[in-house]
Amino acid sequence: MKKYLFSILFVISLSAAGAQTLPPVHHAPDREFHMSNIVLRFKFDLATKTLYGKVSETITPFRTALDSIHLNAVDMQIAGVSMQGRQLSYRYDGKILTIAFPKPYGLNDKLTYTVTYSTQPSRGIFFITPDKGYPHRNPEVWSMSETEDARYWFPCHDYPDDFTASEMIATVPSNWTVISNGVLKQVTPADGGKEKTFDWVEPRPHVVYLISIIAGVFREFKDSLGKLPIDFYSDPKYGDLIKSNFSSEPDIVKFYSQITGQPYPWEKLALTTITDFTWGGEENVSAITLTDGTLHDRDAEPEVSSVGLIAHETAHQWFGDLLTTRSWANSWLNEGFATYFEALYREHAFGNDEFTYEMSRDHKGVIAADHVERRPTVYNRYHHSIDLFGTYIYPRGASMLHMLRFFLGDTLFDRAIQYYVHEFKHKNVDTHDFANAISEATGYNVNWFFNEWLYKGGHPIFDVSYNYEPGSRTAVLHVDQIQQVDSLTPVYRTPVNVQIVTPTATTTRRIWIDSLSNTFDFKVDGEPLMVNFDQGHWLLDEVCFQKSAAELSYQLGHDGDVVGRIWAAGQLVQNHLDSAEIPLIAAMTNDKFWAVRRECATLLDHFNDETAREALMAATDDKDARVQEAAVNSLGVFKHSQKIETLLRRIFYDRANYFVRAAAITALAEVDSEKALHVIYTALDRDSFHEILRTTALRALTKARPEMAHEIAVNYAKYGEPENLRTAGISVLTSLNMDHDNTIALLSKYVSDPYIWVRATALNGLEQLGDKSVIPLLEERIKQEPDARLVSTARAAIKSIESREK
Repeated sequence: MKKYLFSILFVISLSAAGAQTLPPVHHAPDREFHMSNIVLRFKFDLATKTLYGKVSETITPFRTALDSIHLNAVDMQIAGVSMQGRQLSYRYDGKILTIAFPKPYGLNDKLTYTVTYSTQPSRGIFFITPDKGYPHRNPEVWSMSETEDARYWFPCHDYPDDFTASEMIATVPSNWTVISNGVLKQVTPADGGKEKTFDWVEPRPHVVYLISIIAGVFREFKDSLGKLPIDFYSDPKYGDLIKSNFSSEPDIVKFYSQITGQPYPWEKLALTTITDFTWGGEENVSAITLTDGTLHDRDAEPEVSSVGLIAHETAHQWFGDLLTTRSWANSWLNEGFATYFEALYREHAFGNDEFTYEMSRDHKGVIAADHVERRPTVYNRYHHSIDLFGTYIYPRGASMLHMLRFFLGDTLFDRAIQYYVHEFKHKNVDTHDFANAISEATGYNVNWFFNEWLYKGGHPIFDVSYNYEPGSRTAVLHVDQIQQVDSLTPVYRTPVNVQIVTPTATTTRRIWIDSLSNTFDFKVDGEPLMVNFDQGHWLLDEVCFQKSAAELSYQLGHDGDVVGRIWAAGQLVQNHLDSAEIPLIAAMTNDKFWAVRRECATLLDHFNDETAREALMAATDDKDARVQEAAVNSLGVFKHSQKIETLLRRIFYDRANYFVRAAAITALAEVDSEKALHVIYTALDRDSFHEILRTTALRALTKARPEMAHEIAVNYAKYGEPENLRTAGISVLTSLNMDHDNTIALLSKYVSDPYIWVRATALNGLEQLGDKSVIPLLEERIKQEPDARLVSTARAAIKSIESREK
């Protein structure tokens, strides 16, 4: 499952996390039986958003005398329960369906019961239909069960600790397509040709939350990898975009098959984009569901790409589907693996620089989270299991694998992964299983690593310095661990690579840090030009390493590691601003990697002189649009410059890239907000990917015409406008807060909006405004909000508001 556009939720959740008491402890529930097959039969009433279902489940008892079972089933109307043609008695309280059997059954029995029911689900399965606000929207029905939302659309044991085969039989209008798990067994006409019945069968075992259905009018594109069918589906309005956006999918499948040693484990692979999906993607077995928000034209690239999203969800076909976490506490085995293998595909497809940069971004995200709330990776405290799906299992989980790769080396790391996949395919796993698999495959006891990193929280902070002794030609390296050490965060024991560059040689040596204070001697042939601690940036750590301007300038120009060059650029500005401009310009102009050039262009906004101005103007023609965008943004510091104003206007009108044009709007408003009005008004009338031009223009307008911006924001926020305009409108209303009572009233209305990201943005806005009068409303949202993530958001907003009052 890919978070995608969900930073708003996790930022809110983190903002008040430090003030929260610990959530309750959760353990896996007891199982009364093993389910070996489930057959689902559905029809849908679009007008009433009702699902009519019949589910037949085959089970084997885990009890010697099982006379009843308990199934998760929320807000259903149960019509009856039967077995072998005989009606069974049952009790139902709106959450648990208790089925009584006519006699006790034993460990060797196999029984199949059928539940007939209907429901108007609030979660689990969603009806997307046209309405007054969006009359041209194509109707769709789609499911999203992770983590525990299968219970909202079919009765089941709704926990990821059992594997079953499944079959999906759905009757829909004759012009619709149904996409589900496994192989399409048959399509038969129904109701005199007005309807069709699709029958999908997945005989290979999987957990229940990966059962899925998507139904609607879709355009199909076919691809393949050898004999494996790879099919893409999207709303016809998107034309051929899905074909070009997902063109790397066969190569992704091939790469994962090779690196895991396990060929793609399912019969087919379908990728379908849907309307108003509540996540970025979901890894349903052989039938990946994706937001249509990932579809884009070339003018959004390279800032926008679908490669990461589809690589993440495809990795889940192995890690999460073929092997599935036994409990939510171990969810990093799903999400951390998918995040890391997404990065590994970047390394395969785009090179080591892209991979290293991606991992450094993951590290930064974890470090930022740790400064708010330290938490272990394996963690069983939560209000709702979805609360775990954030920084600590995605990028932190990926960082765990990255460090294991560093410790083991590529060959043994690959061997361990392949052994793990082979031993546990079609099985549940926990963190101990993975640690044992590594030991079995490599001979290394890695319990020390798992105890430090997986079962504890935080990260090391290294204070590093060195001195050169010319008489003995020795570089003496001093390394202290200065993180807060307590029961949660230890003194770390870890290998580290140290690189020393002299005028005549480059040497790299692995050392072991194992105490609070460490000293190492390095024999060298001359005074070092560059000393790199944690060469390659493998560790999840912070490094405090004071260097001279000369050392940093050398590192910016010569370090073979892109992350080292980016770090050096930042340190120059932070500690040696007077010496930073020339090396920054040189790197912005000459560095081979776009992210280094972009970072230098961004940092040059500290300099308001002709040298920086001319260099930034030249960088607006960089070969990479991301560098162009950064250079354009930095030009905003040159207030009331006619030359800059003319250039920014030309960029807005002449360039194709949406993000570069949006940057021109922002920068022009910074240079002269009055003279930017013509461009702003023009942008308000321009279509673009995710409405970036209109939303950027609206924010720019707040500087020159705040009253007008407020009026436009009120209209943009209304139901019926494009969703990205709506969320931008609410954000601008919050930031302007021109009429506090009216702003509170508007945001209070939108916290119950049908669109999830409008609700999320409104909750965020109420938290930012900090008005204690909304606390009762937020408390009510905790009770009524159907999405557990927004429940956490509302809970965190209350904590934040209350902490301000205190």
